Amino acid sequence: MSIKKKIFSLLNVLVGIILVLSACSGSEETSSEGEDQSGKSIEKAGGEITFGLAAEPTTLNTYMQNGTHGRTIKLAISRGLYNYNENGELEAELAESYEANDELTSYTFELRDAKFHNGDKVTGEDVKYTFERIIDDESTATFNDDLSLIDDIEVIDETTVTFHLSEPSAPFLHYTALPESVIVSKDWTEEHPDEVETYQMGAGPFKFVEWNQGSHLVVEKFEDYYKEDKPYLDEVRFEFFDDENTRVNALRSEDAELIETVPWKDATSIEEAQHLKLDNKNGPFMQLQFNTEFEPFSDPKVRRALAYAIDRDNIIKTAFSGRGEPIYGMAILDGYLGYDEKFENYFEQDYEKAKELLTEAGYPDGFEATLLATSQYGMHEQTAVAVQSELKKVGIEVELDLPDWATRTNKNMEGDYDFLVAGTAGDITDADWMSNFYEGGEVRLNNSAYFDDEQINQLLEEGREESDEAKREEIYQELMTRAMELSPFVYLNWREQSYGMVENINGFTNLDGFLSFQSGVTLEETYIEE
Repeated sequence: MSIKKKIFSLLNVLVGIILVLSACSGSEETSSEGEDQSGKSIEKAGGEITFGLAAEPTTLNTYMQNGTHGRTIKLAISRGLYNYNENGELEAELAESYEANDELTSYTFELRDAKFHNGDKVTGEDVKYTFERIIDDESTATFNDDLSLIDDIEVIDETTVTFHLSEPSAPFLHYTALPESVIVSKDWTEEHPDEVETYQMGAGPFKFVEWNQGSHLVVEKFEDYYKEDKPYLDEVRFEFFDDENTRVNALRSEDAELIETVPWKDATSIEEAQHLKLDNKNGPFMQLQFNTEFEPFSDPKVRRALAYAIDRDNIIKTAFSGRGEPIYGMAILDGYLGYDEKFENYFEQDYEKAKELLTEAGYPDGFEATLLATSQYGMHEQTAVAVQSELKKVGIEVELDLPDWATRTNKNMEGDYDFLVAGTAGDITDADWMSNFYEGGEVRLNNSAYFDDEQINQLLEEGREESDEAKREEIYQELMTRAMELSPFVYLNWREQSYGMVENINGFTNLDGFLSFQSGVTLEETYIEE
């Protein structure tokens, strides 16, 4: 990302004089300027904001994915070799560049001159240590499986490191851009093994100050950040508001200048408030996820019957205050590799078709099943309620299991459910995001329990290994056709993911599509317009 050029005007000269005088009087404040849409010069530097998060992180251990709130804090403090920028594009961060061999089995990164917050230089040894820590056999890293194709990491010199992969990987660069792949300091982590859960030593725009558990976490500007005019803010105070009404009221009263996860019931009023604004995007989606060892969900006909049975508009009205868009097929966005309009509307709402499939599968009178969701988040509970109501219309009696979120997640990871409600998104913008959903053989967070299809596994492998984009497009088209036929997931709707902010907060961007959960990367661009 290029550094914006300063505008040499009389105003800048005056500001410069003021800053010189301030420095002489002992102030260490710095200045960074830009332009608004009218061309007017804006002073961007300085100031503090409170950012209201919907939950408190369970850990600061960087390789764990623990929600949007955890990722937001992580991306304030740390950076990866690459990250997605405010336009949703892959952008070099701690790496300046990379090269891959023709076979896509070797990736070499050249590192930029960057420092960790303790002043240590970011080196190839830190990169090697970071990824070896993730792929270790004993590691609990969220993307341990996805990155297990790393066979060896070779440190060529202090600023050059090569990854040798056990198999070709066209999307490998995307996996280095995950928030869970941010680079950690080898020396600091080895010296402070008991602090990795509660402290984060990063090389990002803000450095950790304190975590008052149950209340707030504070970060402050890192003066030696490698982007010399970033970040603009001096301090960000993250406050934890589990209750959505409290979070919204904090924004309305301006006790918080920025909040995540605006409830759908409040979105319109925030849009219309003169002193507030809403940044909302469709990207995350809601789905039903099946345990394919549970009869009758072991039968694809039954799973497809549910896809036909559910009126998605009723889900949106019940759980999302009418905001969002239905999905009657595959959860893939226009512009993403593999997208085809036919996968948007593969199914249609049709009770008779649903009953016909149930009869063919041997369940003409329906059956009973338990739907796992959670009472901790309204959108999950209300989605479950709406699904229960819809399936009753085709003879399926659904009992709801609504534990707290931690219990629900544990049941998911153990495959202890008949079917469940999930709210999620792809983790990368490459079509290989589907591996984390459809690749068989294990019970994983986004994977339908015990689903394992040899054809889909083969197509996923071919898609990863192919470098030609046109051929990859054909592979993923075939894969999605097979995925719709087997329907280990029934996708329900795109949901709006919204950030609310006071009118003078600028630069923070809700990233498009799947990347909304990574919007915290734009805190380095955020400033207060006076």
